[in-house]
Amino acid sequence: MENLPLYLLGELDWITTQTIYHAMAHFGREGIVLCWPRTPYVSLGCHQSFSDYDETSGLPVIRRKVGGSLVYLDARQIFFQVIANPERCPNCRTPDSWYHYALDPVVDYLKQLGLPASLHPPADILIGGQKVSGNAGGLLDEQVVIVGNLLLDFSVDVMARVRSAPHPVWRKAFADSMAKHLTTLKEWLPTREWSTDRVMNDLAEVFSERLCAVATLFPWESWRDKLERTGRELTQPHWLMAPARNRRNRVESVKVREGVYLRTLIDPVLPPVVAEVDVMNHSLLRVWGLPEHGESLFEIQDILDQLLPESHSAVRS
Repeated sequence: MENLPLYLLGELDWITTQTIYHAMAHFGREGIVLCWPRTPYVSLGCHQSFSDYDETSGLPVIRRKVGGSLVYLDARQIFFQVIANPERCPNCRTPDSWYHYALDPVVDYLKQLGLPASLHPPADILIGGQKVSGNAGGLLDEQVVIVGNLLLDFSVDVMARVRSAPHPVWRKAFADSMAKHLTTLKEWLPTREWSTDRVMNDLAEVFSERLCAVATLFPWESWRDKLERTGRELTQPHWLMAPARNRRNRVESVKVREGVYLRTLIDPVLPPVVAEVDVMNHSLLRVWGLPEHGESLFEIQDILDQLLPESHSAVRS
């Protein structure tokens, strides 16, 4: 495979941080993009419902054509976007291989910083068991596209506000769960100056070494119309509000990190109980909203049973 172009684009307007990899895939251009948004926004996964987004947040929203959850994005995150042709890239033939191809260099960078980083399959990068990078991938126009972010700093409260909540207990549970399972580079190395430019350049070195990527100027003039056209497609109402796929009617569920989900039953009669679920071990990690009186233990147990995919162990605090 020929060397991939490496585009160090830095700060971009928010919509271009999404349109650039979509347009590159659509028009058959391979490469690695490193960038971050000038202003905050929300990005929906292609399988999500628009109703997951809380419109009262006032932030602009876009719906990407790869999966993953709703995410809040801002200038304290570095985006890395890898676009490769699987016919020419032997390490991009299966989802497992393309995630390793794109994410192992980021894990290497974190290890160079002395951090206990690892790839938690399929697509999360963890430091000490907490997520510092959430990623998504897929085939767009016959190109493999892997997109992700590295959290320099992050506000779980803002993230909890931009996602719609079926009830107040859910919003608190979501913020609590993210605080437990997410982390940032600032938390691990608080005395280091976390400049977005510095981290971008550090990541560029690792991508250059591991993937033989070559720093290249992006041809903005010839791509401007393509990017504008792609932006209109990703924000037009019928695409933004397309129905969600595989949505469970009675259960609201969101992934906090690989293997850990928050779940609640959507039922006006039942108490607003929220469960943090370890789907790998089929166990409850934490529960919010347990009523102090009114419902019997049998009723509460029935609610919890419905929030778990299979048999489970006892609740742990």
